[in-house]
Amino acid sequence: MRRSLQLLAATALCAGAFVQTAAAQDVASAVYGSTRIYVGGGFQYLSLPDIKFTGKGDPSNFSVQKNSDFSNYGWSTGGGIETGLGFWGASRVTGGIKGFWSNVTGDDRSRCKASTCVVPDPAGGPPAFGPPVLETKTDRDVDYWGGQLEAKFWSPNTTDVKPNFYRNDYFIAGADIRGIDQDNHLKGRFEGDPIYNYKESLDTTYYGGYIGLGGEYSFGFIPGIKNVGGLYDRLGLRTFISARAGLYEADTDYDGRYALQFVPFNSKISKSNDDLAFIGTISLETRKQIGPRTSLSLFTDYEYISSVPKMHYSDGDRPTRIDDEGAFATRTMLRLNIALGGPPLEAAPVYNEPMK
Repeated sequence: MRRSLQLLAATALCAGAFVQTAAAQDVASAVYGSTRIYVGGGFQYLSLPDIKFTGKGDPSNFSVQKNSDFSNYGWSTGGGIETGLGFWGASRVTGGIKGFWSNVTGDDRSRCKASTCVVPDPAGGPPAFGPPVLETKTDRDVDYWGGQLEAKFWSPNTTDVKPNFYRNDYFIAGADIRGIDQDNHLKGRFEGDPIYNYKESLDTTYYGGYIGLGGEYSFGFIPGIKNVGGLYDRLGLRTFISARAGLYEADTDYDGRYALQFVPFNSKISKSNDDLAFIGTISLETRKQIGPRTSLSLFTDYEYISSVPKMHYSDGDRPTRIDDEGAFATRTMLRLNIALGGPPLEAAPVYNEPMK
């Protein structure tokens, strides 16, 4: 986490230098257009790797059992601010800071019924075995959060998106820090009596940068669904899309605490891992103007994360290790957008109205 904070501080310093440079190119242009703030809330969908902890069979050669799969919904909140920075050549530049915080929880129950059920010691001790029936309850509490520092380079072309399907409005460059922090708790019982207790924290911090593009699109010119586009127009709705792709360093820290209940035994283990991750995001927005300086947006992010930690616990011969696999996330928020100063919201650069 300390390295991530250092990266965020360095990014902020670079952004400050960028703001000064852009403003120096055209000081008067910095006051053109409004500053836009937005806040919102909604839900987060998150899919993470399974937890496979207990096993079946010979303790020296057992097959692992899935104790938890995680594809759950939770709450999410976020906000940001965006303002004009001036011009970079012929492109108007806006800069913004935004972030989100989501919490997703879930619980699962699994049952082992075999001649021998196995419970491994993540610290590498010999696996425990014994009861022919073992019931495990798994609780998972996940915080997914992020913060971005972003610049948009707006096209000087202000032609109407119609009759085209899509009009590219801006290109994006940004710095990003985000995290997936998991607290997992497994409790095993046999006929109601406690057998084992295992807790782990599995925290991954991603930091890197991304590029992308975005603009407005229209349903009214898709063959066969012109009536949909007409309905959107009559309701005063506008639709936008953006795409981002970036590379990140993924730092994972793992801490596990394991105890057997029927004998005085407990152990602890800590591990860390660094990996390279790709994160791709597609964002869709449907916006409704509700006042000269206010609008409501239904905003959805579809995300793919190529590297999310997946634990492989000790089987007696091989030590506990951190692996990875891909994961998906979807975040939908209803956002309130407010323009501060400058022209009304519908005339601001980030809400540039197309030519009629």
